[in-house]
Amino acid sequence: MASDDGFVFTGVLDGEGGAHVLDVDQLSVEQAKGLVEWVHLDITKEPARRWLAEQQDVPELAVEGMLAPDTEPRFAEFDDGILLILREVNTHERAEPDDMISLRLWIGPRRIISGRLRHLAAIEDIKVALAGKSGPGSVAQFLCAVGHNMAKEKAHILAGVAEELDEIDENLAQAEESKSLRPRIARLRRRAIQLHRFFKPQRAAFADIAERRPPWVDDAAADELAELSAEFGRLAADIEAILGRAQVTQDEMRALETQRANDITTTLTVVAAIFLPLGFATGLLGINVGGIPLAESKAGFWAVCGVLAALGVGLWLYFRNKRYL
Repeated sequence: MASDDGFVFTGVLDGEGGAHVLDVDQLSVEQAKGLVEWVHLDITKEPARRWLAEQQDVPELAVEGMLAPDTEPRFAEFDDGILLILREVNTHERAEPDDMISLRLWIGPRRIISGRLRHLAAIEDIKVALAGKSGPGSVAQFLCAVGHNMAKEKAHILAGVAEELDEIDENLAQAEESKSLRPRIARLRRRAIQLHRFFKPQRAAFADIAERRPPWVDDAAADELAELSAEFGRLAADIEAILGRAQVTQDEMRALETQRANDITTTLTVVAAIFLPLGFATGLLGINVGGIPLAESKAGFWAVCGVLAALGVGLWLYFRNKRYL
């Protein structure tokens, strides 16, 4: 079938790192030869959804899980296989920072059915590896490859988040950067929180598979799945560290902004304190009544200016000595 029908990839793993692309109707024949069948579906297409619902070896609950519009990372074990829902980061340049894409997997002893709503980098990497004869040769190797691809992509995203946070920390002391830094730090925190939300369930899912050991998971695969679980655990710990740093940075940003506001308020208060007595004196001398001092003196204006200047300088020196300026 064409990909317009929702069949993105249909074929069998040759066991040597490559794959044979076949029509979906030919898969059962190749599976009978002992080869692993892989069908990758675009489950937004009705023909693909209908085909999945017709597969008798896939339980109804698993079908519902794979076709659900909204999913969370989880693992469920059935008699004939497992249902695994994973999430990967949307690496598109215009994607929102908290946008995650789901990968739905039904895995049996000789069969892999994967479903997507949008393009998945982890699956595309596997297709490229198979084309180069360096891909997975078994069901367990396929699952491990998916996990490693997702962990690698998430580690790359985390490195970018950490670098941007370093840049924000470096610019934090510059007052002119403050307004532009606030939305950046908020966006980084939102992305980190979203990543953290999905890291722990995926760590638990790989740990459960390694512990329960379906028949198609051998000792080497179990060890690799356990290591994958540990890797997602390390990524979760890195995310927690980034969230902690981001919180500290936000607190420092608020403290700096508060300090700047206080400095401005203090400066304005001091200026007002200097000019208040000067304004009072000039206002008093300007009232239209008799008896104004030095009113008849030719040097009266300059004498008053000198007194006011001395008063202003004295107040300025006083506030500076008190470290208000």
